[in-house]
Amino acid sequence: MVELETEWHPSTKLNVIAGELDFAAVDPLPDGVTRDEIEENCYALRTLYGEYVDEIVAETTLSRREAQTWVLTRLVHEGAERLSYEAVGLYIWAIGRSTDGDPLSRTIVADYAERAAEKVRRAEETVKRTGPPPYPDDCYEEPALVWLEGAVADRLRRRAGPEETYGDLLERLLDETLASVPIADLIAAYRREAGSEYVAVETVYPNWDEQLRIVAHAPETATETAPPEAVAEADAVTVDGTPLPFRFEERAEPRRERSHLTLYDAAEGIEPETGIDRLRDALAAVEGTLPEVVDRVREAGGRALAVANEPAGAGAHLHPVFPDAERGDAVDASDAAEDDLPEGGGLAHLERIELDDRTIAVGRISPTTVAEYGTLAGSTTLLWAAPDFESGPVGSGPVELPDDPVERRERFPARVLRTA
Repeated sequence: MVELETEWHPSTKLNVIAGELDFAAVDPLPDGVTRDEIEENCYALRTLYGEYVDEIVAETTLSRREAQTWVLTRLVHEGAERLSYEAVGLYIWAIGRSTDGDPLSRTIVADYAERAAEKVRRAEETVKRTGPPPYPDDCYEEPALVWLEGAVADRLRRRAGPEETYGDLLERLLDETLASVPIADLIAAYRREAGSEYVAVETVYPNWDEQLRIVAHAPETATETAPPEAVAEADAVTVDGTPLPFRFEERAEPRRERSHLTLYDAAEGIEPETGIDRLRDALAAVEGTLPEVVDRVREAGGRALAVANEPAGAGAHLHPVFPDAERGDAVDASDAAEDDLPEGGGLAHLERIELDDRTIAVGRISPTTVAEYGTLAGSTTLLWAAPDFESGPVGSGPVELPDDPVERRERFPARVLRTA
């Protein structure tokens, strides 16, 4: 029985309905949902995306179903959710007025998506190869088309260096508009002008890496109106040559917190060079693809990686699984195992997992052991398990990570995917 809330967006309703489809039944629609309700939600979405679909059909080689799939799986209108493949199948079924049959299955929609992607790829390749080499694919990891007025393109061309690509040029010009201070200079300014003995970055906030929150012990300026001059005049702080927006909080007392990434601490003997290295490593670890995340768990000694079937906050709850500790004494087994687990289960500072069509936030990371995972198996889904994982009490056996990005994404429970 599907229960839909009145205030939900039509895209949310369609995703929920699609998640309960049963194509093995005579009528695949879930109980409590009529075909008229589905059609009503689909036509509401058509007011958001229909005109764009019509333009693609008229101006490109994509068929209507290919265009619908391309738009609905890639574009998200403000306030709406991205549609699942099953929801797109419902949309095509309802908008096409072919409601005498069954909704399109995921397999059929995936076929349309692949055909549309191939046509778009060929068109982009044609555009990319119309100029002389080097081609965009030779210069960028993810090249994107950008349209400019011809006069603007001429101005950019005159500003570019001998070996500078347009991407490098635009990034340099944007960086030049920022008044930035190197992170080492910021720490030095606080030590010199404010008597700081403690400087850290607050990491408790989601996406903390996108705007650094600097917490500084500043006994000599915390009650004043102006921070050190180098800090007050800066729009960004530079880490490894990359300018990042930042804000700062000055405290008269050096209050240390678990969520702080310490850059300098006189009392603990943490020098700025060490702290900056920690920050550099943390920034590099905040986001990764699923294969990269699995590699990190494996390198830390993990034997499996699972995700809770229910989200943690607005993101995924990950469970890196490690071998049981071999101890012959009588200490508490769970406490001993927890002490032996690597920090963050090898996933310290991980904030986001990049999938093929979305990015999932990481709400919580709870490292566990093979023995303890036996109590969690029923409420989690294995994303990956090493070949020897079957030796544990769970007995689930190896779980290979698929090569196909779509299949990797589908490993995640539907409720977790909806948080993306």
